[in-house]
Amino acid sequence: MEFKEVVYKRRSNRFLSDKPLKQEDLDYILEIAQRAPVGMGKYEWTRLVLLEGDALKRVQQEFVKEIGKDVSYGGSALIYILHKGASEAIDNLDGGAIAEHICLAAAEKDIGNVFLWSVTRTKENKVINDLLQKQEDEKIIAAVTLGYKASEEVRDISHKIEILKVK
Repeated sequence: MEFKEVVYKRRSNRFLSDKPLKQEDLDYILEIAQRAPVGMGKYEWTRLVLLEGDALKRVQQEFVKEIGKDVSYGGSALIYILHKGASEAIDNLDGGAIAEHICLAAAEKDIGNVFLWSVTRTKENKVINDLLQKQEDEKIIAAVTLGYKASEEVRDISHKIEILKVK
């Protein structure tokens, strides 16, 4: 598949199945996530945590308690991005690059995905932090939920970002 095809295929699908993903697909997605660029090459500042099965169900229950809905959209895997960088700006840029690598790899495998910022709203939740084995100096930056598509329904994205060309 050509890169442009993957980019056009990458859409947030909020109707996901809880059917477990194939291990080889998860391994591939995690491998691609590890190739994302991070500020100053400080890969030791970043940690990914893959939640599935009972651990994921507990987090989904905590989402409902804390923010009133399951922001994992019923998916079967959730990858948290934790960071202990020097600045919030670098943390967020690194997290965004990693999350987009995850989303593109999932799209290539025809796996539904949603880049989640909303998980930061549960950053003080003890149950979630314990499951993530979150360290005191780490911050939850974002997460990506993954799952086979339960529906092909996605939002219309016919809009485009404005481009200003200056010569």
